[in-house]
Amino acid sequence: MKLSVSNLSVALRRMFLASLFATTFAATTPAVVVAQDKEGQENEASAKEESEESDLLTVGSKAPSLDVEHWVQNGKGKFKPVKKFEDGKVYVVEFWATWCGPCIASMPHLSELQTNYADKGVQIVSISDEDLETVETFLKREVNAPAKEEEGDDDDKKEGDKEDKEDEDSDAPKTYADVTAGYCLTTDPDGSSQKDYMQAAQQNGIPTAFIVGKKGVIEWIGHPMEMDEPLAAVVDDKWDRAAFVAEFKAKQEAQLKMSKLFGMLNAGKTKEAMKVIDSLIEEAKQPQEKRQFQMLKLQVLLQGDDKDAAADFSAVVLEDCADDPMMVNQISWAMVQMTEAGQLDNPSVLKAALKVASEAVEKADAESRAAIQDTLAHLHFLTGDIEKAIEVQKQAIEGAGEEMKEELKAYLEKLESEKNKKDK
Repeated sequence: MKLSVSNLSVALRRMFLASLFATTFAATTPAVVVAQDKEGQENEASAKEESEESDLLTVGSKAPSLDVEHWVQNGKGKFKPVKKFEDGKVYVVEFWATWCGPCIASMPHLSELQTNYADKGVQIVSISDEDLETVETFLKREVNAPAKEEEGDDDDKKEGDKEDKEDEDSDAPKTYADVTAGYCLTTDPDGSSQKDYMQAAQQNGIPTAFIVGKKGVIEWIGHPMEMDEPLAAVVDDKWDRAAFVAEFKAKQEAQLKMSKLFGMLNAGKTKEAMKVIDSLIEEAKQPQEKRQFQMLKLQVLLQGDDKDAAADFSAVVLEDCADDPMMVNQISWAMVQMTEAGQLDNPSVLKAALKVASEAVEKADAESRAAIQDTLAHLHFLTGDIEKAIEVQKQAIEGAGEEMKEELKAYLEKLESEKNKKDK
């Protein structure tokens, strides 16, 4: 994600930069687990890994039968509950939740697809894992409720306009029950459907749709807003499953590796986890993918006891990003924040960041330069050169936009105050 620094205050910029490591930090911090002996943990983890490998649901797999508890909408009586998939028919099994914005945004599209394909043997089944009351309450919600009319002399005219508007939009859906009336909207509170499909396929985000083809085999997995072409091809018997499956399986296997990796980290198996991370870095085909795994390795090292390894790898990552000044800034600022929060105590890491960040200032465009200089000033201060920190912060203020100046000045005042204390 690219953001223009000129549009961000320093506070917002810091929040964004901190998010660079936030996901990794949360994922790699050991979770609280139920007390269990080490051997028991290892046996359980091994069994889970074997099960995941053997039971992985993917494109080309036989679609699991459905055992959904509550069929809330049924296409106005057009569809019956599905347990086993009939040969010759095509099904879309989609997972959603009332709290999921993208799921709600996909609803009109699902309704449109069901209308278009209803006479072609297609049935859409959308499954939540929430309780029935939650789903029914959601369905009563109004869609784009009209704004409250203001009082005034022309109230009668406004009321008339409102009535005209209602007449014009009489066919428009009024509630989410109306939006989803055309297809099968369901909920399965015991989570069995989620387990059989989402967990079995290593899918961690919703909405996710599974296209089940005419032979009961999963033909496609992805976001429901992206399934128009695959669905049309499956219905018309023109779908090239083989062309899709190679790319999809590669992504799925990567997700499985990540799941195992975080399991190792949570179990304290850092050495084994590092080997997996190194293999992911080596196998990465895209620079962005490689950088993601580098960040993960760096985060693990920064939390470990081997300060030399952390410093060495920090230098490697920063050098790899040397042609991207804002990425250098993001990594460097994360190190600054960790140091200031007491999460990092490694001067060698800060010195590595200082070296590359200094070079990044020269490569940065005018919009980005002030932000990088601010980071650089923090690094100078944390590595003991307060005079240089003041000098660089003044340069940052001089080149900053108005929205950044006040916060940059506040840090300059802090630096000058610290220098006065030191000089006394």
